[in-house]
Amino acid sequence: MDAEAIVIGAGTGGLTAGAYLAALGRRVVVVDRQPMPGGNTASFTHDGYEFDIGLHYIGGWAGSHPGLRDVLEPLGIDLHYRELDPDGFDQLLFDDMAFRVPRGVEEFRARLHEQFPDEHERIDRHLQRIATISQELEATAPVRLEPRSVLSTVWRTKVTTATAATTLGRWFDHLGCSPRLRTVLNWCHGINGVAPSKISLGMHAVGVMHYLAGAWYPEGGGRSVVDALTAVILDHGGELVLDSEVERIHADDEGVCGVRVTDRCGASMELSTRTVISAADIKHTYGQLLADVDVPARVRHRVRGFQMAAPLFVDYLILDRDLRAEQVPAHNWYVFTDDDLDGLYTACGRGEFRINGVFVTAASLKDPDNPRLCRPGQTNLQLMAIAPARPDFWGTGDAYARRKTEFRDALLDLTERAIPGVRDSIAYEEAASPLTWERYLRNSSGTSYGIASTPDQWLMRRPGARTNIPGLFLAGASTRNGHGITGVAVGGMEAAALAAGAPRWPLPRRRRAAGTAAGVAP
Repeated sequence: MDAEAIVIGAGTGGLTAGAYLAALGRRVVVVDRQPMPGGNTASFTHDGYEFDIGLHYIGGWAGSHPGLRDVLEPLGIDLHYRELDPDGFDQLLFDDMAFRVPRGVEEFRARLHEQFPDEHERIDRHLQRIATISQELEATAPVRLEPRSVLSTVWRTKVTTATAATTLGRWFDHLGCSPRLRTVLNWCHGINGVAPSKISLGMHAVGVMHYLAGAWYPEGGGRSVVDALTAVILDHGGELVLDSEVERIHADDEGVCGVRVTDRCGASMELSTRTVISAADIKHTYGQLLADVDVPARVRHRVRGFQMAAPLFVDYLILDRDLRAEQVPAHNWYVFTDDDLDGLYTACGRGEFRINGVFVTAASLKDPDNPRLCRPGQTNLQLMAIAPARPDFWGTGDAYARRKTEFRDALLDLTERAIPGVRDSIAYEEAASPLTWERYLRNSSGTSYGIASTPDQWLMRRPGARTNIPGLFLAGASTRNGHGITGVAVGGMEAAALAAGAPRWPLPRRRRAAGTAAGVAP
């Protein structure tokens, strides 16, 4: 079996790349080691309850619509999205105060001014800076492939370029922000998994402005995105090979020439192709898949040295109570015990037990008409926190079970502040540690965020979609377009554009119903 293009990994990045190539008329095969597509955007079902692995909510572009739409609609995919409470899509709970994060920069500014009356100038300078960075970067996206001079690009992103080496922590120090203001301004640190003292100011700006443009959840959850992209691939003659793993990428003097795929039973086959898009973990791609390819030593050294973002511990719950019937709005909760976010990441990096907060989200509040989430009168809930990646912290056997219970108990204690009585109403529960994600999804260090978005690993210092091996392209959370469902989808679109030699991207579109494809002409 041969293909014009082979995509490794059926997560959002791989499926998006495969869908665009298939819609352009390429004979594409997408391979994934799991029995179901989706990667971090997949859903799993246990005891009749469906849980999203990694899609919790998505932000907007241009302040008016979910950013993911701009990637999916050129394929004819028109999903339906439900907006979270615009007056407070994230509710922050501290021992001595509460803060609701609203949609809109000016609404956010007004609320900050009200709660931090002595720091108006600091607030205004910070919001102006991150808004400028976000606007500069948004003006250059989605990726266009027409010729553009380096000087023109630098000029259009002059503030972003000037602050490229600046961390968020350094910027806060420059402004003189109070500890509490720092925490509130960086409330969604968990979407990046990087300490304030290490994360790029630019990456912080992109993430915060993404959500201040609005927070949405697709009806049907991550499964709706996965199913729609899969339908595009299949409807255009593409193929998904699941429950099978690409073990090696082959190359000859002309570049990529094929891959070796092995299924669960150990049977191997060779697929010939001159185009491979690897949406697999970046370290797995270079450490294992390209083991037999002559990759420059400096490239291997660089990839080995990449620092990964911090991973998450997740507790999946079904409650025997209906929060929607209790008039709880569709929002998330962030519960904080202190303002020392740097201390949290330092402790986790050392393999020490420390929890200073929990992120709580209820899929059944965001998508109340989805019958797969829970039964009538119940609530589908997830609790998340930054966690150590080191295997020796988690242990094995009984020690591993005890450590998971310790983490779970700590998260439930904090969740009681957001949802009193939560412990007494648990009907079903399952927990996943960073070791879970590393084992099932091959995520280095168990993180779903790829390499950490530090100044030396952000934007142009991050791997691009094109590699030095002819015919090999990259997609996924560690590439230049970043992590998160929107970032990896844009990255998959860019990789497909480069692989297809498309002169302009995205191409003109016409809208059709979800699960169908049209609008991208070969």
